[in-house]
Amino acid sequence: MSESVASKESREAAIAQGSAGRVMLEILIHGPLSRVELAERLGLSGPSLTRITKSLLADGRLFEGEPRLRATGRPPQPLELDASAEHFAGVKLTADTVYSVVTDLRGTARAEHEETLAGHAPALVADAIARSVRSLAGSFASVDGVGISLGGNSADGLVVTESHFLEWTDVPLARLVHDRLAVPVVVANDVTALTQAQHWFGGGRGLDSLAVVTIGAGIGMGLVADGRLIIGAHGALGSIGHQPLLPSEAVCWRGHHGCASALLTTGAVEQAALRASGRALSYGEVLHDAEQGDPSLRAVVDEAGAALGALLAGVTNLIDPQKIVLAGEGARLGEVAEPAMSAAFADTVAWRTVSAPIDVQPFAFNEWARGAAAMAIRARMLR
Repeated sequence: MSESVASKESREAAIAQGSAGRVMLEILIHGPLSRVELAERLGLSGPSLTRITKSLLADGRLFEGEPRLRATGRPPQPLELDASAEHFAGVKLTADTVYSVVTDLRGTARAEHEETLAGHAPALVADAIARSVRSLAGSFASVDGVGISLGGNSADGLVVTESHFLEWTDVPLARLVHDRLAVPVVVANDVTALTQAQHWFGGGRGLDSLAVVTIGAGIGMGLVADGRLIIGAHGALGSIGHQPLLPSEAVCWRGHHGCASALLTTGAVEQAALRASGRALSYGEVLHDAEQGDPSLRAVVDEAGAALGALLAGVTNLIDPQKIVLAGEGARLGEVAEPAMSAAFADTVAWRTVSAPIDVQPFAFNEWARGAAAMAIRARMLR
């Protein structure tokens, strides 16, 4: 039986929509590209690319940049992305706060909001997210998608299969928020989302392989391989928080001695400082006083730095990335304890000829929300 006209038109429309997303994604990642470059990268014929870009130019999502000068022939005219053509909300959930941003297509934050959570009931959290997004959306013509990131797993981008700090199992968070906002919603692990933002807009831009290791209240890792974000079969890739690192009496909440969580979280460093100095100090105070020469705190910070170096060497041994971005609210440890970290890294890495530059990227907490927005942009481009 021959394909019906309506069916054929529907299939062709879906292909065209997917190809439009691929065109925009190539320009998003690599910057302005000529039509010839786009056709070669995407394996599209000239006429097909012309049809796709014509509609993108017509609706303002692309525009033609200045022609590139060359010695002979007609100068190619690159196509550029209009970053302001669409806007996306990114939401980072913690145990007690909703952090929200709205970004443009290039991940630049245009507005921010912070709201305290009154509880962890899924409907209550969805209400808070919707309220937060609405408070930001009024400044823009529309919000074209919402990304939500949290410490937990979501294999399909829709359901939170598990979140320890929210005490959730199998919560359909994307549907709950979509019911309230009527825009596309995607859910992701917070480190995975941050990794996407770092790959497209941050320290990993232009790289084919990248590891993002985060230290803060927890320890996590995100991975880009062959230019693609890797999520894992169950959305749990990068669960390195309990990787054994050094012989130590320090113990994590699961009872492991000397694992990453026992030695490297902000809470673990604060507890080590209390044992060593008898003073209850914040993480920032521990790092500051160690920098100022306090011997007991210097020893604490150097032990944590050695553990961090061993962890990053393990990541390098396993996946051999072009770069490691060290991020999160505890990332400054990589600067204060750099000598101890580098020495442990060199001692632990398997091959002397194999190394990965370590790019320390301390940032404000709203960077997590910007990562969530990057996942919404990703979903928009790949749908």
